[in-house]
Amino acid sequence: MAKKATKAQIKKERSRKKVEKVLKQKGYKSGKLPKDKVLHHVKSVIKGGKTTKKNTRIVSKTKHKNTQEKKRERKDLKMVEKGGEN
Repeated sequence: MAKKATKAQIKKERSRKKVEKVLKQKGYKSGKLPKDKVLHHVKSVIKGGKTTKKNTRIVSKTKHKNTQEKKRERKDLKMVEKGGEN
């Protein structure tokens, strides 16, 4: 299992400066996304993922919400299978 990031590491990876840098690398010259888009981390920051061009994707807010919900459902299912509670 991956080592969880500290609060300081999470804050650093989610910093405006780092996000703007990645967005510019991805072709968003202003360093900002359209209102209907979000920057999604493939490997979550909490699990040690970095804010890099390779580890991020630009997705619609709707798709991001659905992705997060599915991730939660999978986690809940694993808990039930192990006999644990949420």
